[in-house]
Amino acid sequence: MSTVAGGIKMDQNDRSQSMTQGGACYCGAVEVTISGPPATSGYCHCHSCRTWHATPMTAFSIWADTAISIQGETIVTEVSGDSHRVSCKKCGGAVANKKPKIAMTVVYPMIYRQSGADFPPQYHLFYSERTMDISDGLPKFVNTPTDFGGSGERVDESKSTGWRMQV
Repeated sequence: MSTVAGGIKMDQNDRSQSMTQGGACYCGAVEVTISGPPATSGYCHCHSCRTWHATPMTAFSIWADTAISIQGETIVTEVSGDSHRVSCKKCGGAVANKKPKIAMTVVYPMIYRQSGADFPPQYHLFYSERTMDISDGLPKFVNTPTDFGGSGERVDESKSTGWRMQV
């Protein structure tokens, strides 16, 4: 067990502590290599992630920039100074989201899905922006834990999972 953002315990398997895992975008033209365990993993419900991925939420893991290698031709979209979203130039597949202000890089679990890496989600971020309720027992933050510069304020869990009619 190790403690990550928000004081939440993260149970990493021994294999992920020392190994390097890899993955690729949809077409395979961009390869991502990650070393060691992430700082944390979770689900993001922010409007920006939902819009970029065209999904109701995004699963993520985040590593120090020094633990990530991205090879291949990419396109970087910078809507704000907080996020530099990296996509494959050939297929457009989302690969990563560089966070220059904190020297960290978000990598999406589907990139390394076949590597055997297993980084269970620890919480939900920006849950106040959600389009669906998730009843999974994980902590739900209004924005982010204090360790990541947020308020640390939490949202109560809904009794059931399903679409929210008011957004």
